[in-house]
Amino acid sequence: QKMTNFLSVSVALLFLGNPVDAFLAPTPLQYTNGKMAAVCLKSSLGKSDCVLRRSPTLRMAAGGPAATDSSFLNHPLAALLAECKDFGLVRFISVNPSGSVLETAARMDLGLKGFTVPGKGQYVTIASEDKLFECHVNLDRVHAATFSQEPAKMGGHPLHVMRLKAADGAIVLSCLLQYDPARGPGQYFPGSVEAFEAVMRRHGPEARFQ
Repeated sequence: QKMTNFLSVSVALLFLGNPVDAFLAPTPLQYTNGKMAAVCLKSSLGKSDCVLRRSPTLRMAAGGPAATDSSFLNHPLAALLAECKDFGLVRFISVNPSGSVLETAARMDLGLKGFTVPGKGQYVTIASEDKLFECHVNLDRVHAATFSQEPAKMGGHPLHVMRLKAADGAIVLSCLLQYDPARGPGQYFPGSVEAFEAVMRRHGPEARFQ
């Protein structure tokens, strides 16, 4: 039950968070049976199976779930995220200003869905089929995406970062290529850096949406 509650909180943090650059230091992931898991218990269980259960459905608006909406496909941010499908494994970083940080990773080719929350706007969702990973981004709040290649603050290895920014320049969400845990920091999965650079060449250092 504690693990299930953790997942619910994690999803809410991605939904509400505000990432900052200070946390751009990707760490190795745990893998289970060839699939990435959000959190897995280690060898104390005597086996490698992930013990997490699916978290309860997140209700996005008071009085009931939000309605699905296909019009999000017309938004330039949704189109940009679709272009990023070949990035491979990406680390998502979100910081809640109340004092929590969420770092998790998922592939960028999971597919996109949209929904509208009355009074709050239109959202795009990147989610795995089992819903162990969900990231919701408010399309009305994101005014630009920036791309950069920079040294990590710890270790100096190269980072490849896309930041989604609000109108005032605040970072809504940071997405950076996840290095290959088997080879270490700065060693990326085949094709991921090339895919990132191709998108950056098309849009330049900043793509503006509004």
